[in-house]
Amino acid sequence: MDNIDDTGARRDSTPPLSELSTMKRITYGGSMAIQLGTVTLLGASPKIGYRVTKNLTTGFGGTYYSSRSKVTTVSSFKLFGASLFARHLILPRIFLHTEAERVSAANSTPGALRIDPVNLLWIGAGYYTSITPRAAAGMVLLYDVTENPNSPYSNPDIRGGITFGF
Repeated sequence: MDNIDDTGARRDSTPPLSELSTMKRITYGGSMAIQLGTVTLLGASPKIGYRVTKNLTTGFGGTYYSSRSKVTTVSSFKLFGASLFARHLILPRIFLHTEAERVSAANSTPGALRIDPVNLLWIGAGYYTSITPRAAAGMVLLYDVTENPNSPYSNPDIRGGITFGF
């Protein structure tokens, strides 16, 4: 019963952020995609963050997706890039998210052109829930304010993933 105070409320046993080592302030997460069948898709978007304050995490990430379709002819599509992000917790489990991302795509379909790098600026909000004391799952709804017509993503974009060290 060490985590219960005199009023019966649960005490937070987590030390203040200022007392945590640099390694304990680092978060790891991202998302993965797998689809098998006529269209095969494999991909990952890993992210590494640093808890600047109790409510603010900043970091960077990478993106790589590979798709192969056998619908009419065999073709493949590869997407790769990098991003910088900031996430601010505004209420318990609810956060604001912004992300600057640069992606490139290559398409092997005969006659298809290689897409030049595309710069995107995402803003949005999300929700997460704890899975364990050091892991959380969440979803975020993002809108690309550049509305770049060459973006390989839908706009808005819904993403989900798991973060460790949250």
